[in-house]
Amino acid sequence: MYRELAGYFPIMPTAYREDGEIDLHSMKRLTEYLIENGAQGMSPNGGDSEGRHLGEEERMRSLEAVLDANNGRTPVLAGTTAHTIEEAARLTAHAQRAGADAVFVMPTWEAWVSAEKAGSGEAKGMSHDEMIEAYARIIGDCDIPIMIHAIRGMDLSFMQRMIERFPTVKYIKEETTHGPRLREYLRELGDKVTIFGPGLHYPAELEWGAMGVMPSPCAPHTHARIFELARMGYHDLARREWMRMLPLVFWRWHTSSQEAGKVYLKHMGIFEHAYVRPTFPQLRLDEDDRQEMLHVLEAMGGPPY
Repeated sequence: MYRELAGYFPIMPTAYREDGEIDLHSMKRLTEYLIENGAQGMSPNGGDSEGRHLGEEERMRSLEAVLDANNGRTPVLAGTTAHTIEEAARLTAHAQRAGADAVFVMPTWEAWVSAEKAGSGEAKGMSHDEMIEAYARIIGDCDIPIMIHAIRGMDLSFMQRMIERFPTVKYIKEETTHGPRLREYLRELGDKVTIFGPGLHYPAELEWGAMGVMPSPCAPHTHARIFELARMGYHDLARREWMRMLPLVFWRWHTSSQEAGKVYLKHMGIFEHAYVRPTFPQLRLDEDDRQEMLHVLEAMGGPPY
């Protein structure tokens, strides 16, 4: 019996050492940090984990480090999207063998990019049939639950076909419209699968019926508390906590989101460095950016954030 996924499942950034290799010790510290601060689950190897710039073996070792440190204390939702369908299938199979509770996956990274271009009229994205065939090859032999990581080009009819064809599809992560399509899925599919939102309108997403969110690991204590308050019906208090955290969300999102998240984790003593790929070892943020973050954290009232 697989554990139900619900709550705050932060996308886990990938830590790097000074030499550019993955820092597995920092990944384990991050796992402990998230658990200590109440995260209901965790999601390594997603887009904000820089999954597109990690090798297959690197992603496997990173997931194994997270699972080892977690030791079953929370569900682990592993990202397995890759540049090719074959690699995604191998990562999905590895996630199941390693002990992940579920995986979240797009057809390929390139399908996501093509869908974004198609949405702006610049290119043609994958058809529904092409995406379903890709999923058949990626998850066909997988027994653990699957979360469809939605991209532009997917719609209600596509999700209905996926649910009917693949019994292991139990979750959808919807972040393509940040509202309208999320509500449509909740209204039309909520009795069949569990819907996660992006966490950009966190309290609203929970009030609409989403059962989880997958934002950053910044301020994990507050993120986790918002879910618990909403779950208990204290929606006004949940919104108050969200409003208290919004300046940090804004700072991260509008500074340099992936590096900013690592600057936060370095400040908290979790990561040794704030390097990101593919720009390693260049850093975009400087001391002035860090000082602005400190002002925001001070206004939040101090730890636990």
